[in-house]
Amino acid sequence: MIKPFEMKRKDLPLTSFITTYEVKLDEPEMNKDIIKVINKYGDRQNHKTNVKAQMTEWKMWHEPGFKKLANYIIKASHVASTQTYNTAIEPVITNMWGMKYKSEEIAVSHDHWPAVWSCAYYVNAPKGAPGLFFPEMGEQGGERQIEEGLLILFQGHIKHAVRPAKFKGYRYVVSANIHSQKEVKREL
Repeated sequence: MIKPFEMKRKDLPLTSFITTYEVKLDEPEMNKDIIKVINKYGDRQNHKTNVKAQMTEWKMWHEPGFKKLANYIIKASHVASTQTYNTAIEPVITNMWGMKYKSEEIAVSHDHWPAVWSCAYYVNAPKGAPGLFFPEMGEQGGERQIEEGLLILFQGHIKHAVRPAKFKGYRYVVSANIHSQKEVKREL
């Protein structure tokens, strides 16, 4: 029998970098399709998630544009897993959603654990629109500026957010969570 014990949390100062994997996609037709779909769906989440902007349903991989992007995400997850963990996983997208941010809209700091990987794909990049902010990297060094067609993949336990910023137009983004096929089968 295991004896009861008291465990204490100990927060250590951050001494390492947050590793991301990035690829720039040149897919204007895919981007047009994604924007059409996001606009068609409207706000299905009513600002009740961590995203305080317009957000679609959670399972969008079957929609035009999203389907093609899902293939890129699977490929990127396979490569990143091999490089990070020295082993390939069979990646599976467990949810994928689109967002449309207006000026000053945010996403509160959150993570996607227990996902192995999470990602953000920037369909467009309006001038002055906020990037992906990693709070653990500090106020000055934690924001990755966005570029049209940029796919950023990062480990699911990493906290991230979108800070408020003034810009014109709309900032379209697609995010997804990726798990190992083995883990998904185990849950069924």
